[in-house]
Amino acid sequence: MKQNMSIAHQPEPRAGISINRIYLLFYNAVCASLWFRILITLIFTLVSSPDASVVYTNLEPWTRFTQTLAVVEIIHAACGITRSPVFTTFTQVFARSTQVWAVNYAFPEATSPSRAYAAMLLAWSTADVIRYAYFATMLAGLNNTGILKWLRYSLFVILYPVGIGSEWWLMYNATKVTGNMAVLAVFYFFLGLYVPGSVMMYKYMLRQRRKTLA
Repeated sequence: MKQNMSIAHQPEPRAGISINRIYLLFYNAVCASLWFRILITLIFTLVSSPDASVVYTNLEPWTRFTQTLAVVEIIHAACGITRSPVFTTFTQVFARSTQVWAVNYAFPEATSPSRAYAAMLLAWSTADVIRYAYFATMLAGLNNTGILKWLRYSLFVILYPVGIGSEWWLMYNATKVTGNMAVLAVFYFFLGLYVPGSVMMYKYMLRQRRKTLA
């Protein structure tokens, strides 16, 4: 339920020893590059093939790897390397990690033919290219008050509902093909959490937008 496409808020890192700044610059630059690769590949795939399953074949492993890398952001928040709220960061990363591993990877028969998968990747990759690029430029000491900052705190208004709706639909499709009652129960529990969780995160991002762009 993250729009860790969600566009997840990751507050600016604390000023500290230079090694932390260098590490965070490297991390954000790498993540921006990985998500940019996913975005470009997605666009070319959508243009070149009408078959929705081709998107899954081309991008599922890359997306799963790239999203799993974000688990270190929980450590960043917990250790004080960034000022991100630990609970918010955990919620966002956990939600997306569940999506890529327990839904998209575990149930290819439900995910692969659905155009919701492409919609989800479009929302995720667009949001995260901007998010990670924003933090990378900030850490590099570059001016970050222009269009990139506006996009960082504005595009989620559109991307968040697209990403959340796609995630929900893909998980719902997975409930139709699983024969495991425990998995079915967990999925229905998560599907029920999407509504209050999404509203909470959307309001959180709106507050951050007002605070940052005021």
